[in-house]
Amino acid sequence: MVSGRRGEKRQEQQAFALKGTMPAITMLSLRTADVSAIERQLADHISQMPHFFLHLPVLLDLEALGDELIDLGAVAAVLRRHNLVPIAVRNPTDAQRERAVAAGLGVLRTPLSRAPRQPAPPEASAPERAATTPAPGPVRRARDAAPAPDPVGEPPPAGLTVRQPVRSGQVIYVPHGDLVALAPVSSGAELIANDNIHVYAPLRGRAMAGAHNNAEASIFCMSLEAEFVSIAGRYLMADEIPDEHRGKPVRISVQNGELVITRL
Repeated sequence: MVSGRRGEKRQEQQAFALKGTMPAITMLSLRTADVSAIERQLADHISQMPHFFLHLPVLLDLEALGDELIDLGAVAAVLRRHNLVPIAVRNPTDAQRERAVAAGLGVLRTPLSRAPRQPAPPEASAPERAATTPAPGPVRRARDAAPAPDPVGEPPPAGLTVRQPVRSGQVIYVPHGDLVALAPVSSGAELIANDNIHVYAPLRGRAMAGAHNNAEASIFCMSLEAEFVSIAGRYLMADEIPDEHRGKPVRISVQNGELVITRL
């Protein structure tokens, strides 16, 4: 009888498997401990694309806060009120880590985590500096030195071209210019751009153009099979896309405040 029970136990189906993969997660980099300010700006962002943010998993990055303490329980409550799902924090201090755990959040362990601060070395005295000064050599005059690159005034990147298939779970966001995909966009994948989106292949995932309320943006694709399309906050779910446009090359644009699909 005992051996029979053991045999049954060995044949029991595995209940779960642990995998070290990272799904697509939106990171919210906090720059203030003012929870009210966070909620105001969050509500403004969500109002532009409400269905995109629905039940979106969120990772809180605390690096920009430095040592400033923040009520992470209140932040998590704000996210849940707006139908977001807070899951963990990244780059916390020891005190912030304790608050995160108390708020029911995980702590992401990653090579990008904040390195411990090291005290600055004391400034050397004049004799010490002289003793460690290397022997004189050829001096490059300041006027001969190459000027340091000035990031101010540099033009933003002019869009992005993706040549590989965009797989389920991947999110590609282009803050400036057009997003061009030359390969299929799988179901569960997301394309987001502040300007136009071009897909020269089947579009089966989500496409959100004009993300910063740019109603002049358009979505172009060679085969419309999307789960969700949106331009400047106007959207169509999969079941709202007319059958005559399914699997066809189309342009999606905003006309008179509504999304309009036209055949190419």
